[in-house]
Amino acid sequence: MYRAAIIDDDQLARRVLFRILDQHFPNIEIVGEASSVESGIDLITKESPDLVFLDIEMPDGTGFDLIERLPEVNFKLVFTTSYSDYAITAFKYSAFDYILKPVLVENVKATIQRIGEIPVLNEKHRIEVLKNSLEKKDESSHVTIALPEMNGFAIIKVSNIIRCEGERNYTRVFYLNGTSVLISRTLLEFDQLLVPHGFCRIHRSHLVNLKYVDRYLKTDGGLVELSDKSQLRVSPKYKEELLDKLLHNRL
Repeated sequence: MYRAAIIDDDQLARRVLFRILDQHFPNIEIVGEASSVESGIDLITKESPDLVFLDIEMPDGTGFDLIERLPEVNFKLVFTTSYSDYAITAFKYSAFDYILKPVLVENVKATIQRIGEIPVLNEKHRIEVLKNSLEKKDESSHVTIALPEMNGFAIIKVSNIIRCEGERNYTRVFYLNGTSVLISRTLLEFDQLLVPHGFCRIHRSHLVNLKYVDRYLKTDGGLVELSDKSQLRVSPKYKEELLDKLLHNRL
């Protein structure tokens, strides 16, 4: 039997998680909910739960701030998050369980099954590892790549690239400032280089920076509209992966 607390400033996410736990897990008793770092600390201190579902970003701080203010962490911890794929790698690296938003029954079931097999430890060291890994996410805006030019290389910030379009054995790179350049590299090479930094292949000829996707349209089997107002076709081969990434934060 678990005594669980839900700490998340997103009321809808709390409600959905509460309902899932209440309907599918008779061995879990919800002892309380909180919507901030301060109220979360009060809840944990008062109720001493042995399982905590914790959001990372809240109005008065982060889940890490909450953990740092506790004298010890003697409960199992599951993060609820809308973070990007890059951050999910950090969760896996630090071996913490997490539930992606929007919260789905199957994800909660898988998580509850896993944590049942893990002993309760003082988690502060692993939390520090996770925090450091997540902070590296912010460095993605400073990642650069070297693109070949006639007389050398241009050093380009990845965050300044909106999309890439394959043209036979070349790739045209489109920048935020409206310019583009033709590079003597295949789109596959750009795919391998840029996907770890927030890009997604949507077509055999198109690779887009998800940061600049403004909308998805069902027209003609699927289109994406980017911040430069370009509309690109999404092929069936890549549609599922694209929608999975775009719908992480769906209302």
